Amino acid sequence: MTEALPELYDLVVIGSGPSGSSGALAASYFGKKVALIERAKNVGGAGINTGTIPSKALRESALMLSGSRARKMFGIKVTLQRENLLENLSYLSQNVQHALRVQTEYRLHNRDATLLHGQATLVDANTVRVEAADGKVTMVHGSHLLIATGSSPLHPPEFSFAHPRVHDSDEILDIIELPTRLAVVGAGVIGAEYACTFAALGVEVHIIDGRDFLLPFLDRDISAAIAAGMIRSGIKFHWGERVLKCDAPE
Repeated sequence: MTEALPELYDLVVIGSGPSGSSGALAASYFGKKVALIERAKNVGGAGINTGTIPSKALRESALMLSGSRARKMFGIKVTLQRENLLENLSYLSQNVQHALRVQTEYRLHNRDATLLHGQATLVDANTVRVEAADGKVTMVHGSHLLIATGSSPLHPPEFSFAHPRVHDSDEILDIIELPTRLAVVGAGVIGAEYACTFAALGVEVHIIDGRDFLLPFLDRDISAAIAAGMIRSGIKFHWGERVLKCDAPE
């Protein structure tokens, strides 16, 4: 049986995150024939599904439900019910994610971009093999390829990520019980963001970092002001320290 010839496109994009979808939409806007390949079930990449949007939605929900803003403005004290709290917060985040996925798919469809779900494999410099979850294989050829496969959380060997209480920045979104204490390793953007979110929910948060200041890409005065605000919210910093071993008993 002769293998079908690849479908021809001006641009083939691998990855439907912010870069990939923006590239596909921009090319489609200028009249190019575009195929966008995504191996996950949902479009949006880390931006919509595991990173930017979920963390921002979770943080905003945490600030509202915890009464943090009300306390600052009106001096109101709000007591949180910890039972089912994360489930409720997750529900709010999922609504935002769903709306953005629908919006992204609509924009791609409106621009006549072809969306293919499956695992992409480069056959040569211009040909991509796409294998769907059901085993169906589609071959596409692009005059140009845009590889926008994004990133994934780092898993240092000192940590056993198979342990139920050790999480990376993606998995932390799926926990179902609010912890009493949380150790955040790394004082970068993601670490600081989740630290503030859980501190707003009444969790005792510790940030551990080998450096001596927060968010080193910022101006030092801005970094110091943010750190001071985090300390006022109850977050404890452990500067100049490096994790050598993670012992997380059941």
